[in-house]
Amino acid sequence: MKTWSKDQQELTRDILSRVDVVAFSVSLIGKNKGCYLDHLDGRFAYSTIGDALSYRYRVFNYETDELEGEYETIDALIEAGWKVST
Repeated sequence: MKTWSKDQQELTRDILSRVDVVAFSVSLIGKNKGCYLDHLDGRFAYSTIGDALSYRYRVFNYETDELEGEYETIDALIEAGWKVST
């Protein structure tokens, strides 16, 4: 099974668990929607700072804002193929 590198997984855990303000508030691609995420299959999404502060790990499609998935833990989000965009 394809997975992200251990470094990418650790970075994702770190950013989401401490709710890194920069990761949630800076956008280089247009309107800021939250912390940007990449999927192993090429999808691009985001998670909101409000969710992260509430320990909710919901992933929204960047283009449509539709809910792509909701995960109980950061590890579950990573296991589902997501990581913080770098």
